[in-house]
Amino acid sequence: MNGKRGIVEAIHGSPDKPLQFGENTIECYVLQDRRRVLMAADVQRAIGLAEGGSMVAGKTRLSLFASGERISKFLSPTTKAALAEPIRIKKPNGNEVLALEAELFTELCQAVVDAARYGVLQEQQLFIAHQCEVILSSLQRIGIIALVDEATGFQKYRDEDELQKILEAYVLAEHRPWIRAVPSEFFKELFRVFGWKYTNSTKGPRYAGKLVRQLIYKNLPKPVLPKLDEMNPADANWQRKHRHHQLLTDSIGLEHFKSQLVGVMALLRASSNKAEFLRLYKKAYGGQFEMDV
Repeated sequence: MNGKRGIVEAIHGSPDKPLQFGENTIECYVLQDRRRVLMAADVQRAIGLAEGGSMVAGKTRLSLFASGERISKFLSPTTKAALAEPIRIKKPNGNEVLALEAELFTELCQAVVDAARYGVLQEQQLFIAHQCEVILSSLQRIGIIALVDEATGFQKYRDEDELQKILEAYVLAEHRPWIRAVPSEFFKELFRVFGWKYTNSTKGPRYAGKLVRQLIYKNLPKPVLPKLDEMNPADANWQRKHRHHQLLTDSIGLEHFKSQLVGVMALLRASSNKAEFLRLYKKAYGGQFEMDV
């Protein structure tokens, strides 16, 4: 910390290297105590709230929104407290701003989406729920740490075993018993959008499997897919002994795989054809991924 009480210095990050979510950018920093944070004003704008302060003294629009009964019931007590009192940080350029720990962003977005699903949001707040759903489709619960590190350049300084810890959180040391992680409904929607004939058979155009790899696995943290390919290599006929998802951990890896699947499923259902899906997908993922189709 610096000399002023309650203000934490950011040691990595720059306004010139923000996170990109569709048309929105969010400044991100790594603090002296290694917490990764996002600038609160940028988070407020990214989810669709009006810029500036609120009409309540000592409350930002973001903290007021999160503390309302429509959203707060879907947040953990720890997150509610953190959103009520953002961290005061000093950026490397000397400016002082309010910030939120990066992991809170996903919980906030999920709470807004859940509130919409339960029908408790006001009509004018549904746009915010849509923004949060788009953000969730491009965010990663664990991957947000890797994203912030990459944007700030902190990956050059972090401990050598930190990426390994991400891998250990995602990938099982032992192969899991086979389970059907990708439901038939997903393939039905995929086939419909891409104009393929669907049957009850699990077989279909070989490219369907490639799309699952591109749409789902490539959006896990960067080291995960190469590790899965290493553990589960393809043979001369491009067949693998296991399904990649069988190697993911239950608590983090498989749960993130499923959340990614849900996000892509929502985009498929909202699309009437391949061109529309590709447009929505690229918008949701901020141009970070180019599909080879």
